Amino acid sequence: MLARFSQLSRTSARPRVAQAKAKHTAISRLSMSAPATVYSRHFSRLNRTCSAVDVVKNLKDDGCVVIESMLTPSQVSRLNRDLDAALDNAPAGRPANANTPPLPEGADAGIFGQNTKRLGDLVNASATFREEVIDNDSLHNVSSEIFKDTGDYWLSTAQMIEMGPGSKAQPLHPDAAGWWPFWTMGDKWTPEFAVNLLIATTDTTKMNGATGVVRGSHRIKYSEAIDDANFEFWRFPDDEVEQIELKAGDCLLLGGRIVHRGEENKTADEFRRLLSCTVISSALTPEEAHPLLLKEEMVKELPQRVKKFLGFRELATTIGPHVWQDHRRGGLKRRLGF
Repeated sequence: MLARFSQLSRTSARPRVAQAKAKHTAISRLSMSAPATVYSRHFSRLNRTCSAVDVVKNLKDDGCVVIESMLTPSQVSRLNRDLDAALDNAPAGRPANANTPPLPEGADAGIFGQNTKRLGDLVNASATFREEVIDNDSLHNVSSEIFKDTGDYWLSTAQMIEMGPGSKAQPLHPDAAGWWPFWTMGDKWTPEFAVNLLIATTDTTKMNGATGVVRGSHRIKYSEAIDDANFEFWRFPDDEVEQIELKAGDCLLLGGRIVHRGEENKTADEFRRLLSCTVISSALTPEEAHPLLLKEEMVKELPQRVKKFLGFRELATTIGPHVWQDHRRGGLKRRLGF
């Protein structure tokens, strides 16, 4: 997602944004549909046993919510073990997509973190991820509630992010900015179409780079901000960025509009790991082409909801035609044979 953000910030289609001189002053004019005093002092932390309705209510109110103990200690341990070797061999300061060309003027380290590694293709790389993490009840219950107004949902991409000592803070960004609805959606109906589940597989602290979020930034009217020459994407004073610490197994669920970043790892020897799972509306195209990447024998025994999550079943939308369809009798299930 950061790669798309960096390209967007350079695009000539928005010259006024690139030339903007004012700092954060435009935010107060455009932004919050309600005063800051309506926000809770602390971001909500709910147990994985809480109802999906409660989780999504807090997500809508604050733009993010913590689901505590989403993964068990055993799952965290096995997931880390599955990916240790691959992370050792992954280059630092680069996106997970190995096909992405380097950014101009050596900007990769600043965007992706000079001592931060990103590993993709997790469905192939980790049996724990493939068989347990993406079959997690909380993940599917919450996703069903989030996307119920627009239709089905599927996995866009999953990446393990390991931030090493000395890695500087990322640029601030909202994850949904890489899809066009972010820039065109009005105020009457603003459903989530892309959310990110950041699942800690090590404790994240203020010292080792716990994710920082900008409270209330999910309420900014970005469709108006894009026409404001004084709005700089995405400049906020550092004192407005609040870090959210997690225990290993906790999940920080981010709405697509909330501005956030991985903070600086100020430690000498701690490596902070977060599993990032971006889930999107079935009306959007995933970043990773999972149906073309996985061998059939790896998919056959997976639960039906996981097959659908990865694109091995048809998906439905509430507006417009259903998608990813095989119009012949029997559909994808018959075509695939499992």
